[in-house]
Amino acid sequence: MNCFPWQFSDLLKFSNETKLIPREYLYGNANKLSPKISYDGEYLAFIAPREGIMNIFVSYDLYNLSQAKPITFDKNRGIREFWWTYDNRILYSNDKNGDEDYKIYSVNIDTNDVTCLTPFENVQSKLIRLSPKFPHEIIIKINMPDPTTHNLYKINQKTLKITQIEMNNQSFNDYFVDDLLRVRCASKDAGINGKEIYVKDDNSDEKSDKWRLIISYNLDDATSSNVISLDNDGTIYLIDSHESEFNSLYKLDIENGKELELIAKPPDQKADINKILFHPATRKPLAYSVTYLRDQWFHLDEKILYDLVFLRNFDDSEFDIISQSLDNLIWTVSYESGNKPPKYYLYNRNDQSIHHLFDARPKLDQYTLGRVFPLIIESRDKLNLACYLTLPAGKYDTSAKYKPKNPLPLILHVHGGPWSRDYYCFKADSQLFANRGYAVLNVNYRSSIGLGKSLIRAGIGQWGKKMNNDLIDAVRWAIHNNVAIKEKIAIYGKSYGGYATLAGLAFTDVNDFEFACGIEFAGPSDLVKLIRTIPPYWKSSYEEFVYRLGGDPDTDKGKKYLESCSPSKHADNIKKPLLIAQGKNDPRVKYEKHNDILESLKRNKISAGYILYCDEGHGFVKPKNQLSFAAFTEKFLSTYLGGRHEQYDKDEFKNLNLKVECGKKLLGLT
Repeated sequence: MNCFPWQFSDLLKFSNETKLIPREYLYGNANKLSPKISYDGEYLAFIAPREGIMNIFVSYDLYNLSQAKPITFDKNRGIREFWWTYDNRILYSNDKNGDEDYKIYSVNIDTNDVTCLTPFENVQSKLIRLSPKFPHEIIIKINMPDPTTHNLYKINQKTLKITQIEMNNQSFNDYFVDDLLRVRCASKDAGINGKEIYVKDDNSDEKSDKWRLIISYNLDDATSSNVISLDNDGTIYLIDSHESEFNSLYKLDIENGKELELIAKPPDQKADINKILFHPATRKPLAYSVTYLRDQWFHLDEKILYDLVFLRNFDDSEFDIISQSLDNLIWTVSYESGNKPPKYYLYNRNDQSIHHLFDARPKLDQYTLGRVFPLIIESRDKLNLACYLTLPAGKYDTSAKYKPKNPLPLILHVHGGPWSRDYYCFKADSQLFANRGYAVLNVNYRSSIGLGKSLIRAGIGQWGKKMNNDLIDAVRWAIHNNVAIKEKIAIYGKSYGGYATLAGLAFTDVNDFEFACGIEFAGPSDLVKLIRTIPPYWKSSYEEFVYRLGGDPDTDKGKKYLESCSPSKHADNIKKPLLIAQGKNDPRVKYEKHNDILESLKRNKISAGYILYCDEGHGFVKPKNQLSFAAFTEKFLSTYLGGRHEQYDKDEFKNLNLKVECGKKLLGLT
């Protein structure tokens, strides 16, 4: 399969200087998102702006969305996630300004009445199960009365009666419930011993506590092994890596099974199983994908093979099946790739017909986006790092793979987590930077998931050390291959990527290059404080978290090690300009009025900017905040790397709930 299909007309587009893409087209509200079919196949719901805020709309015509009506009327943060119920209601969750204390709401699509099903303060609610056998009931886990553990509750959407069905005495992280709404299976973190899977033997009593341990995973397998589904016949489906570097798909009968039965081991494995498609009624797996550099789908059911082939041939972008009718005949499907924003379709399996629903960002069609090259870069200790290089349109040599015509300023874009990964998908940041004239490099460094146990294992205790080396090695590759100008390299990231930005400026000691500047959002600078202030509902993962970071802050040795990896303790080493942003309500990386790094930069007269977003948490939700940060970012990069940027007026963001505590002149706000 040709991963990069080009036509002559495409090459002509790149011959001219590309137009400046307005930030609004990349970071403003999407046109529409997340179309989901109701289980009976009668309705289609999606998220779209209403008075500038993302809300849920429902259409009674699957093929004509022009008459779709809004059924929610949120006026604050907007809605990002929703689910159909089996009685044709819609559920969605929302928090307050990023505090991650999610409440779950139910919407009557006929009357638009919205009911909060979990009206409890300072607790977190998460949806666990819906069942066609009990269409009015939902199973939710809520961390009350103990904020450190989630207990299971059953809520009737009609009567609003809430009943506790499982007291979490075992500190389980995840529960698995069958269609009879019986709690059958659970998993929990076992600290440095890994992960444990349990089944409940006696299901006649919903409140019984007869849990039986069936599988123990060591820490090496814990991240790539887990229960993923429970079907109606009492079979557990798992992804499991206990016998190989990468995981495979297994099943186990709850009542009689003693050994895992292999269902699928992907051919020529270079990565873990990524997505799994289940039958919506039987809950049995039908197909799965494996993602190394690109996503590949494999069938488990011969009937699905024809659909997968059709969808693969329809568009060469990465595709995903978003929702299915209960009879599995109607799907909603998305397509996207590195330089193609999501497009959504309605697919009918009866006649293999596909109908275009909408594009997420149609205004980008008038612009030429940067081309994204998946590639492998080898680390100094011979690890294969899956990477994605984005080059500006018209700036690369079409006769040479991933080579610009001339070396470019480079932005090293570090993903968060760190137990996450980058994919070949549309990234607004990468396309903004490429449009402004920069090469962009995304690196799956050690600790990134989905690429084998060795890569995760190699990251234990390596924050700011070998994890930083992987990023440096990727930049060295870019310099050596004439992709990057070594004097014009920035490091940029959010969450762990923010930490990596600080570490890259504080710890990098190389002779052949140094970062010209850095930009970070929500990055922890003090690992001791990070561990000691984790949210209470992370308690069950505390021991593993401490182990993976490499030091226990309650021991002298551990604290000393964590401080050696904490950029705030080495802030005087930062000699290059830095832009910092923080969400005031972030429950993971706590906001503190006193910022050691900022104080050090001021003391050492290093150019710095600091922006506090007072209505955000650990990530951006409000598009206007995202737009402002993108504006400040490209202005900052233009100053220190020389790329172009879209101008803005200093009063453009005056109505936002943010404080620029440092660097107003630097950001053009004076």
